[in-house]
Amino acid sequence: MNTIQLQLSTPYVTYEEYARISGLPYNTVKRMVADGRIPLRPKANRKEKPMINLVALHQEATEFAGAAFSASVSDQPAA
Repeated sequence: MNTIQLQLSTPYVTYEEYARISGLPYNTVKRMVADGRIPLRPKANRKEKPMINLVALHQEATEFAGAAFSASVSDQPAA
């Protein structure tokens, strides 16, 4: 089994940031969240801004590829 190791600068991003980094239109991101294709971080209260869970997305992708998953979050920006 292959291992995929990721280093993320942040585990969560806004809809806007996810649209920017994925190249998907903002409204497409909203639809994908609404139908469950993009996972969200659980909100502690109703007023919190919804955040896309990048760790869960990467984990799903590596499992789909049949690889082991390992991730870490760094305070250093990605190169």
